[in-house]
Amino acid sequence: MQVAAHEVRRPAHSHARMHLLMLLATVCWSANIIAGKEALKGLSPLALAQLRVVLAGLLFGIVFFGWQKNPLPRLTARGWLDMLLVAACGVTFNQLFFIGGLAHTSAAHAGLIVALIPVVVLVLSCALRMEPLTLMKFVGMLISFVGVAILTTMKAGRGNGGYWLGDLILLAGSVVFALFTIVVKRLGDRYKPLALNTVAFAVGSVIMIPFGLRSVLHINWNLVTFSVWWGLAFMAVFGSVVAYWAFAVALTELTASRVAAFGYLQPMIATILGVWLLGERISTGFVLSGVLILAGVYLAERERGEEKVARRTRNDER
Repeated sequence: MQVAAHEVRRPAHSHARMHLLMLLATVCWSANIIAGKEALKGLSPLALAQLRVVLAGLLFGIVFFGWQKNPLPRLTARGWLDMLLVAACGVTFNQLFFIGGLAHTSAAHAGLIVALIPVVVLVLSCALRMEPLTLMKFVGMLISFVGVAILTTMKAGRGNGGYWLGDLILLAGSVVFALFTIVVKRLGDRYKPLALNTVAFAVGSVIMIPFGLRSVLHINWNLVTFSVWWGLAFMAVFGSVVAYWAFAVALTELTASRVAAFGYLQPMIATILGVWLLGERISTGFVLSGVLILAGVYLAERERGEEKVARRTRNDER
C-alpha cells in the first residue's frame, strides 16, 4: 500500500499510535475474511456486499453526526468527483470483488491475494508515471505475479475444482483497492479520515444499489442463522468502520513502506484463522506461492523505501 512521498515528522508517541492503528486495521481485515466466509453460508455475495456497505455507512453516519456532531464537509464539483472515485474504488467495487472472490476461494488464498496490494499500487504508480520503474521493482513484481500464477492454478484442497476464479476476482479487487489507496493518500490533507469515510460509504451504498438490491430482496431468511448475522456484523463494524478509519488515519502520517510492511501479517493471520476455524488445508504449492508473493512484495517495497530515504536526505541537505 505504498504511495506516500514522504513521512511527516511527528513525536515518537504519535508514530507509535499510527503503528498500533495499522496493526488494528490488519487484524480486523484478516479476521474479516473469516467473517465473510461465515456470512456467505446464508447470504449471496451481492446481498452480503449490499448489506455490509449500508450497515457500515449507517455506523459511520452515527459516529460522524451523533458522537462528534460534525457538519458535512463542503465539497466543490471536483471534490464530489474525488469522493465518487473513492466510493467506487474503495467501497462499491472493492466489496463486490472482495466478497465475490471470497465466495469462490479459501481464506488462506484470499489473505495472500490481498497481500499483493502493495505491488499493484507500485504497478499503477509506475504506469501513471508517479515513480520510476527500476530493475529491482520489476523483479519484485515478476516474482510476486509468478507466485499468483502458481496460486491460481492450484487445485482446491477438497474436490477436483480450483480456486482460480475466486483468486482472479480478488486480484481485480486488489486493483481497485490500490486505486483507492492512491486517491485517499492524495486527499488526506483535504479531509479528515472520519469525514472522508462517512461520505465514501454513503455514496458507495447508493452506487451499490443496482448491483445488490435485487439480491437483498430475494434473501432466503431461513438460511440466515446467528453465525451469518455475526459474520455480517463483524464485517460492518470491524472490517469496515474500524479498519477503514484506522487505515485512513495511519496513511496521514506513516510512509507507504511502513504501511505496506503490515501487509505481511495479513496472509499469516488469515491462514492461521482459516486452518483453525474453517478447517482449511495448507499444501506445499500454497506455501511456495506465498513465499514468492511475499518475497516479491519485499523486494519491490524495499527499493521504494530506500528511494524515499534518499530523496528525503537530499531535501534536508538543501
